[in-house]
Amino acid sequence: MDQRFLGAEMRGTPSPCGACRFLKRKCVRGCVFAPYFCHEEGTAHFAAIHHIFGAGRISKLLSSLPIGDRCQAAVTISFEAQARIQDPVYGCVSQILSLQQQVFSLQAQLASFKEQAAQVLSDPCIGNRFMMAQDLTSPVEWPPALSCTPC
Repeated sequence: MDQRFLGAEMRGTPSPCGACRFLKRKCVRGCVFAPYFCHEEGTAHFAAIHHIFGAGRISKLLSSLPIGDRCQAAVTISFEAQARIQDPVYGCVSQILSLQQQVFSLQAQLASFKEQAAQVLSDPCIGNRFMMAQDLTSPVEWPPALSCTPC
């Protein structure tokens, strides 16, 4: 379990969880938020969640989930709330689109590098020298010498 989301009950301290602290209420034993919103960082995480989704909705959502899935749900909801605060229109979708753009760019670079490597290896002089250099007992000379004589 992510240490940032361990509540007061799990840590053995009497301080209220971050959610109850934000809501200015006493954190009771069995609080649905306590295991997932610690005293220190949990308040800031829960503030974003409360602002975007509301405490009641999140309480109902977490209560309806199996206990094993609640931690991941709390982390995911916190991430989505932070993303919605940074970008109210797209939320985490803007981050997904940005990552997809990076993937496309890296795929294009990889294709370009593969094409360059294929061109280098298709040159009879360089390709043959490279293939002979594959013998692991001798070090590979890279880049190959510029003076290329017909093979």
